Amino acid sequence: MFKTTLKSVAVALSFLAATLLILTAVDGAMDIAASAKDTYLKVTVVDLDGLPVHNAKVMIGDQHFFTDNKGMSPSVQLNALSNCYDDAIANWGTVTVAVTCDGYTPSFVFNCIVYRSSTRRLTVKMYPSDGSELPYVSYVEAPPDDYIKSLLKDAA
Repeated sequence: MFKTTLKSVAVALSFLAATLLILTAVDGAMDIAASAKDTYLKVTVVDLDGLPVHNAKVMIGDQHFFTDNKGMSPSVQLNALSNCYDDAIANWGTVTVAVTCDGYTPSFVFNCIVYRSSTRRLTVKMYPSDGSELPYVSYVEAPPDDYIKSLLKDAA
C-alpha cells in the first residue's frame, strides 16, 4: 500500500510540475506578444504663436529626430516603455521628451503619458530665446484620471 501511495504522489507531483512549466511558457509568450505591439509618440513643435518650429531636435530616451517644415517629428516607436508612477501598471507608461532648437529655450516634457499599442500625439510649445536667464522650460504631465482617483480611493 505504501508503494502505491508513493507512486500516486510522484505521478501527481510530476503532473503538477509539467502544468507549471506549460503555464510559465504560455505566460512568457504572452509577455513577448504584448511587448511587440506598436506604441508610438509623434511630437509637434510650435512657437508661442502656434507656428511650426522647423528643424527642432526631439529626443526621447536614446533616440533623436528632427522636425519637418510642419514642426512634426516622425512617429517614434517606443520599444521600452516603463511607468514612473507604478511598475505594476501595464497599459500605459511614461517617457521624457526633450526638445532643442537654435533660437529657442530648450523644453522638456516629464512623465509624458503613452498608452501601449497606440500613437500619442504631443504638442510642445517653445519659447524664443530672449536673453533672459531662463535656462529651460519644463512641463510635467499628471497621470491619467483613473490612476489619481484610485489613489484618492486608497487614501480614504
